[in-house]
Amino acid sequence: MAIVKMKRLRLIALAGDRDALLAKLLHAGCLEIREPEEYFDDEANASLLHRDTGAAAQAKGELTELQHALDVLRQYAPQKSGMFVPRAQVREKDFLSGEARRAALAKAERVNARAKAIAALSTRETRVRSEQLALQPWTACDIPLEEKGTASTAVLLGTVPNTVDFDAMAGAVESAADAGVRLLSQDREQQYLEVLVHKASQQAALEALRTYGFSFAQLKDLTGTAAENIRTLDGELRQIEKDRAAEVEAIKALGGSWDELRLCVDQVTQVLDTENAKERLLTGGAVLYLEGWLEASAEPELKKALAGFDCAWELLEPKPEEYPQVPVKLKNNIFTRCMNTVTEMYSLPAYDGVDPNPLMAPFFIVFFGVMMADMGYGLLMMAGTQFVLRKTKPKNPNFMELFFWCGVSTFIVGALTGGFFGDFIPQLLKIINPASTFEMPALFTPLTNTMEIMGASLVMGLIQIFTGMTVSVVKKVQDGDFIDALFSEITWWIILGGTALAIFGIGSVAGVPVVLVIGILMLVLGGTRNAKGFGKVTSLIGLVYNGVTGYFSDTLSYIRIMALMLSGSVIASVFNTLGATFGNVILFVIISMVGNALNLALNLLGCYVHDLRLQCLEFFGRFYKEGGRPYQPLAIDTKYVDVIKEEN
Repeated sequence: MAIVKMKRLRLIALAGDRDALLAKLLHAGCLEIREPEEYFDDEANASLLHRDTGAAAQAKGELTELQHALDVLRQYAPQKSGMFVPRAQVREKDFLSGEARRAALAKAERVNARAKAIAALSTRETRVRSEQLALQPWTACDIPLEEKGTASTAVLLGTVPNTVDFDAMAGAVESAADAGVRLLSQDREQQYLEVLVHKASQQAALEALRTYGFSFAQLKDLTGTAAENIRTLDGELRQIEKDRAAEVEAIKALGGSWDELRLCVDQVTQVLDTENAKERLLTGGAVLYLEGWLEASAEPELKKALAGFDCAWELLEPKPEEYPQVPVKLKNNIFTRCMNTVTEMYSLPAYDGVDPNPLMAPFFIVFFGVMMADMGYGLLMMAGTQFVLRKTKPKNPNFMELFFWCGVSTFIVGALTGGFFGDFIPQLLKIINPASTFEMPALFTPLTNTMEIMGASLVMGLIQIFTGMTVSVVKKVQDGDFIDALFSEITWWIILGGTALAIFGIGSVAGVPVVLVIGILMLVLGGTRNAKGFGKVTSLIGLVYNGVTGYFSDTLSYIRIMALMLSGSVIASVFNTLGATFGNVILFVIISMVGNALNLALNLLGCYVHDLRLQCLEFFGRFYKEGGRPYQPLAIDTKYVDVIKEEN
């Protein structure tokens, strides 16, 4: 239960063995390949070796194609599957098969080609509908659109703004020229006109029309009437719809490729990871150089992977100045590993920090149980998490395991408080037998022992705060910084302990609380030891203010444990009482279960968030050194399938 010890690997091998070497390291899954710039600082080494470039760009393109193909299938050929479908299992040899990957990529290409054809049809449909809309106002014109008139008569099609008085305009045009103006249609913006004019008067008619904002119609080089063109476009739309239905059916016919494409996504992702690893290698043509981080306990696996290769390598202990670059992996048991969910959400500890999981697990789980405090809720949490774990067998079960242990704690505390879906059983028995006086056995109840629960919450908070301070002291002593520990945590221990003794009148000499006075003197000495002049006063004031308010506010934060326990119990009782008012067992059960389901959902979220806050703010703030980088070895890591490893 600690941060796993890491070692730094330096390796020189033959460049021709690159792919085979990476394949062995991938199978071993124990080495994180890192950027080796630091080793090649001088120009001599830099001129001998250069960074190798792989096919990462191609792999990224293939991954994009696959994801797009899955999105297309999700739209046109969705797969029906249950909520708790276990992941498919694939042998390692089949998973790494290039032939299977190429076949799946070909199917993805076909799916995407169909989707591209559908997109082209949609674009074409939009264009056709736009043309129809442009022609619609001219359907009343029975003259072919290509007809410009006769030997003596011109046909003018155009528009004027809708605000124009048509009768006044038509009269003005007819007075200025030998012409006839016909209103074909109008909309909110335009009036659509057909003007028949003698060619000798055409110029005069145009001058009269332009005073009213006349513009010629933009109808391209169309032949036939507007109505005929619209009917032609209707036929084109029907053909587009027919072609689109054919493309959709073709995609649906490829709907059986879901599993194959998902497997290929994992395969290409693995190829991309390997290609990225290749780009971190340095090569000089005949040889290659590799650096990386390895778990100290995985050295035998590394030796096995490197056996058979002509290479030279060494493992080095990381130096203190390298700690910020050392990846972090946490090793915990079945009880504490569930806390990785919290730790990773916050931030991994630094390599030279402390693994908080073993320290945090008891507090988090107990606090959660106290806040929920109901046997019924605890049973549902345990049963639900076990059902999900058994059905889905997730690669990372930490979150479900966390709620399982919290369910155990919730059930135990519920047994102590007599809560089973609130007061469900006593209320049910009263409906069945109004003379019933049955009460669930309990050591204490939230509604009658509120002050005691609040006191217990504060005590639990103080225990966690002092635990964090203790961890900080131990870490500082191990790092050779005992003075800082003495004038920080230990001083406040003495002050807080002296205050408690003074309150109870213990340890006083001639009315003077000796322990408290010693603590105050240590605070003055420690708080001003690094300041000068008036800075000693301001430093001491700031230290006292921050210390007193910090410990006081942090301790009060734990009252939320009591508040959530009380609110959950009250809400459950309210719904039970509401159901009992009908005096009918069936209605009572329905109303009570609906209310308790809502209460459970709210409490799961609320208790998790508030418990998380207590750990990350009140507890971690005492000792936690964050900033760790997760350990990411070159290994088979999949999203859709489980790979069965084989010896090779």
